[in-house]
Amino acid sequence: MKKLDNILVKTLYYVCGLLMFLMVSVVTAQVISRYLFNSPFTWTEELARYTFVWVSFLGMAIAVKYGSHIALDMLARKLTGISRKSLMVFNNLLVLVFSGILTYSGFEFVKLGARQTSPSLSLPMDIVYLVIPISGILLIYFVLSETIQNIMKKGDE
Repeated sequence: MKKLDNILVKTLYYVCGLLMFLMVSVVTAQVISRYLFNSPFTWTEELARYTFVWVSFLGMAIAVKYGSHIALDMLARKLTGISRKSLMVFNNLLVLVFSGILTYSGFEFVKLGARQTSPSLSLPMDIVYLVIPISGILLIYFVLSETIQNIMKKGDE
């Protein structure tokens, strides 16, 4: 399970890095076209926005994997043993419920986006919305993986 986790995280890092490079390149092209040629490209802002959305949702999955998401861990630091594990399982259960709702809603958005295209790029919006269920599925996987690994741990680390 840890091997698959590492492969997924490494792939997510590369995809996010590539998308961030694309976003910076597109914004740079926008600035150059606006100030140098006095005629901005119409599609760059839209593409930058969509890549930002993809990076944000995929980055959320990475943050959940490493426990970097916003959390109140004061209580968790004070607890030990079974009570700490129980709190972590409860927290992961809440994230799992959120992830399930996100995944379901994401598939609904994809269905809705199949009938729409973006204004500048004429890109099918279901491609843009596809990141929502993808990140939801990744969240579910990472939360279940972390929960199983935490339950299996011996002692209190």
